[in-house]
Amino acid sequence: HPLHTLTLLALLGTTSVTALAGQACPQGEVSAVLVTAHSYFETNDSTDVGALSWFYGMANWVHADTNEDFLRAELLLRVGDCYDEFLVEESARLLQQLGFIDRAEVTGAPQPDGSVDVVVETWNSWTLQFEPRFRLQEGFEFAGLDITERNLFGRGIVLGGFYRQNREFLNVGGRFETPHLLGTRWDARLQASRTRVGPAFQQGFFYPFVGEVGRKAAVQSFVQLEDQFSYSLPAGETYSNVVQPYRQQSSQITAAGRIGRPGRLTIFGGGLSREEWDYRRFPNGANVIRDEDFGNAEPAPPLITGILAPQLRDYSTTRVNLILAQRHLSFQRRERLDALRGAQDVAVGAEAALVLGRSIPLFGSSAVHEDSDFFGRVRLFAGLAPGNWVLASAISVEGRKIFSEVEDGWKDVLAEFDIYSYWRPSQNSRHTLFARISGAGGWSVTGPFQLTLGGVSGLRGYALDDHPGGRRLIASLEDRIYFASPRNGFIDLGMTAFVDVGSIWDAGVPFGADSGSLATGGAGLRIGFPGGTRGVTRIDVAFPLNGPDPFSAPTFRISAELLGLRRGVEDRQLRRSRRAGGGGGIIPDPSVAR
Repeated sequence: HPLHTLTLLALLGTTSVTALAGQACPQGEVSAVLVTAHSYFETNDSTDVGALSWFYGMANWVHADTNEDFLRAELLLRVGDCYDEFLVEESARLLQQLGFIDRAEVTGAPQPDGSVDVVVETWNSWTLQFEPRFRLQEGFEFAGLDITERNLFGRGIVLGGFYRQNREFLNVGGRFETPHLLGTRWDARLQASRTRVGPAFQQGFFYPFVGEVGRKAAVQSFVQLEDQFSYSLPAGETYSNVVQPYRQQSSQITAAGRIGRPGRLTIFGGGLSREEWDYRRFPNGANVIRDEDFGNAEPAPPLITGILAPQLRDYSTTRVNLILAQRHLSFQRRERLDALRGAQDVAVGAEAALVLGRSIPLFGSSAVHEDSDFFGRVRLFAGLAPGNWVLASAISVEGRKIFSEVEDGWKDVLAEFDIYSYWRPSQNSRHTLFARISGAGGWSVTGPFQLTLGGVSGLRGYALDDHPGGRRLIASLEDRIYFASPRNGFIDLGMTAFVDVGSIWDAGVPFGADSGSLATGGAGLRIGFPGGTRGVTRIDVAFPLNGPDPFSAPTFRISAELLGLRRGVEDRQLRRSRRAGGGGGIIPDPSVAR
């Protein structure tokens, strides 16, 4: 019968289309993307009473909720795409890389018809920052004020002003940053300020690699900065510090691409960079500081300026750069590493990155201090996460070889290595045992350079200025303990106990001295607010365990959690002496766990 024949053909056609769809999308097709941007404080029947309810409501009213369309634009899946669990995980990592997102969860919800809904939930950190800054090292001291909105209009736009004063550092100005410039993946940044020495200006356009699936990246940046470098003097000297003014100008245009598949990517790129370092434009030269009073500097005596002279070599150069990298990384989510109870994605696998640059006669090649040189930087990373362990190691070496009749050979060699480990006895344990070994040093450095042994990232029983030198080795062992999250998770509370041991060596840097083997120990509180955040504030007290004054002069400190993979392993004192090189920021740092 003709009607029966047509019905049979229609059924066969429907079955064929369904079968083809199943073959095209074996895990199902994305039928919907459901986005929930949570308020800063979650409210329910247990919190909607009294003063606490008023506080929650007021905080949520002030706080900027993220625009749903903005969050959708960050995702790697759209309605109609084939569902892919890897792209779901990558989307969550992309959201967590946004500076104002404290936590993000992206999951798939299978539907009866075989399709999948993508469910997105985000929790912001506090975006409207009214942040007074204080120093508590030697009495109570006002150190500045930041007023910044980090999620303007709910679209990740940063707009703010700041007055920051911390030791030699004084910076007054404003900044503007926007992701998704004109609806693209480009980010734009602009900052203008004034330091103790002169003006400072930073500008940049950045197109980052999109997670592990993006195939291209590019960066254009320009920095012009007049500031000062602070040297620490050994205890007992007439002066506590020497500050040397300098002018730095650097710029770059770099592009890169990736081939391969996620977990086995090859990166290649190139570009042009220019950098200048100038010390002679400041005729008054270095200043000396008494008792860390950086607001009342005095001209440095000739003996001091003579000590600094080897590290005050003006130079400028233009380089063409080549970037090569091999990235074999995946990510695993682990809880209670640097956070009290939040989760982090840690890199597992290995990466090797290489930057090579050769100077060319362009843009000022006739300048008196124009260098002919070859620049190289190599960075190696490896990560493991077996069982209840997380292990990460990184090595970085950079330097430049100068070709000149006056001087020849390798200069400005900076190197560091780090080994970090975390161990939790079980998934339900309240203890996380953290250990690290870190080394850093410099060789034949022609610009301002000095390390110290003390500080929040060093031996925590000493102040930042204590024990200056040029090569440093530190080991730390710490037990991080989670207590509870009272008031229905309103705040996370915990404590820590730690021991640091280390040494620093003279290495020929200004005012350096061998310290011998020193050890400090201490304990403190760890606070996460609001509950579930990945950020942690520490209130620590630490003291020397040996040396000339053991168990005396405790150091009290309030700081963020700076030791750990959440902040990355790069040495912050080494960073201030790095040459600009090329390709900066185009290859993501795998040691930073999101």
